[in-house]
Amino acid sequence: MGLWPMAGPAFGPQTNEPPDMTRSLQPSDLGWMLLVGAATLVANGTPLSNSMDLAGTMNALTYNVLQFGVPAVLLLRLADALVDARRLPAWVAYPAVVPITVIGGVWFIAPALYPLLGKVDWWNSANDFALASTTFVWHALGVAVYVQLRFSLRAQARLQALQQASLQRERQLAATQLLALQARVDPALLSERLAAIDNELDAAPRRGQARLAALIELLRALQPHVEAEVSTLAREIVALHAYARLVSADAQHTERLHLAGLAEPPDWPLAPMVLLPLVRPLLDEGTTLWSLSMHAGNGIAELHLRALGPDLTRTRLAAESVPLSELSRRLQAVHGDAASLGLFIEDMPLFKLSWPTPT
Repeated sequence: MGLWPMAGPAFGPQTNEPPDMTRSLQPSDLGWMLLVGAATLVANGTPLSNSMDLAGTMNALTYNVLQFGVPAVLLLRLADALVDARRLPAWVAYPAVVPITVIGGVWFIAPALYPLLGKVDWWNSANDFALASTTFVWHALGVAVYVQLRFSLRAQARLQALQQASLQRERQLAATQLLALQARVDPALLSERLAAIDNELDAAPRRGQARLAALIELLRALQPHVEAEVSTLAREIVALHAYARLVSADAQHTERLHLAGLAEPPDWPLAPMVLLPLVRPLLDEGTTLWSLSMHAGNGIAELHLRALGPDLTRTRLAAESVPLSELSRRLQAVHGDAASLGLFIEDMPLFKLSWPTPT
């Protein structure tokens, strides 16, 4: 008999809890019981070696399903539960299924079925032993195949879980490294802005104070929380807003960067050192106005950074100078291959940054 109930094993961590057979039973087990009974019937040479009519064949099939199919599947599920709960080792639980199924089916279940299904006149104890011997061989082969496949699936699942855990650790490490890189304030930026603020404090104190406040807000946003493992969209928007204020004309408004619908951005994880390095050179170069908007759906968030004009030539040059390959590498190091960053040159440049969001 070569067909056995191959429902997926429980791939979670094994425990010492009492076995719960109800969790091992599968909706398809009734079909497996029928299939195991039919396979046992055919493997034992019945009805192939006998001239049986349809009624006799159906009677024999019913016997085999109730004798062998039902107990074999139930005992395998019980063995699964005992092994998963570490109540019995596999080398004890699964081999025990075969003799219990055969002995119980031939000498206990079958006699109980005689009053209901009948018994042929020529059947005797010798036939019981012959049926038990052949069924034992086929069921032993079937259980061996079942165990091999089940533990093969379990090993594959464990390997996949280890690979997923390793990938997650790599992403967390990448995010931590980027957070550390982000926390290192650019000395040139700090020196340049502090010098400009110093001059502004003399010439226009209120504007100088506003620009100093924007710089402080930016530096605070770039410092990660002590327990942070990854940045968030909300944090990156705060840093971006502070930088846009820092380079604006009055240090109070972000006239060259319009944040559309991002007044209260969601706290979704987002790779650090991607959004601000993307926008910063665009604000530093030229007089182009930019609009940043968010679109989300089906587990994917997408930021659209669109140029609004007016200087098309300088805008395109600035957009093409953005280090997209490096920023894409950072983004995918944290979010995987599902994340992407691209530049689309239409009438005006358009950047699209997408990444998977928590479900």
